[in-house]
Amino acid sequence: MKTLEQRLQPTFDVATLVAAILTLPVIVALGLDPSADVETALKAANWCLWGVFALELLTMLAIARDRRHWLRSHPITPVVVLLTLPTFAGLDLFRLVRLLRGPVARRVAEGVTSTEGLRNVALLTLLTVALGGLLFARIEPDIGVGDGLYWAVTTVTTTGYGDIVPTTSSGKSLAVLVMLVGAAFLAILTGAIAQRFVGRWQPKGSAAPGGGEDVMLAKLDELGERIAQLERAVTRQRG
Repeated sequence: MKTLEQRLQPTFDVATLVAAILTLPVIVALGLDPSADVETALKAANWCLWGVFALELLTMLAIARDRRHWLRSHPITPVVVLLTLPTFAGLDLFRLVRLLRGPVARRVAEGVTSTEGLRNVALLTLLTVALGGLLFARIEPDIGVGDGLYWAVTTVTTTGYGDIVPTTSSGKSLAVLVMLVGAAFLAILTGAIAQRFVGRWQPKGSAAPGGGEDVMLAKLDELGERIAQLERAVTRQRG
């Protein structure tokens, strides 16, 4: 018979996956300088999406028989909860790292986060900035090429200072496209950094799927055992 932990985990896996996917359009919409009411609703939605990860972490830690084992097998969740708190502006997109979990997602992620994949994505992002800036200058009235490129750079980084904003429907559509490309690049870059970190624990020549994760868990177990030995030694000395 399955335990409560085993029954709830698949539900949280789906919920956090959906929350990660929905984070992207919410953050993009927030960067488009919406009205006050819409902005309030989007901020509330962003808090709710973050709350899905927080709820998983708190619930699973409360019901897990072995909390340490659960944390080792789900290292992304506490990192996402701590780093993507909506009050930390600019880090919300780190929730997209959740998409790297799963065998199919891992194979796709390995392709785009490789050195060649990153180079291609970076070139696509630069091309989007250049063409987006030029198009923005042609679409929007009283906007020069320099201002258009400046707008494209601030938009692709999802910064959006608000000093230059689109006023036409075509300009707003272009803004959405530029922001989506920028958000995707930041997500892929974050995933590449996370993958390199995991890869440091993987033995050379090991090609088995998940091998790096297994080695990382083994290292963490070894470290935990050493800490426990030190604690026992200190206890004996005090005794």
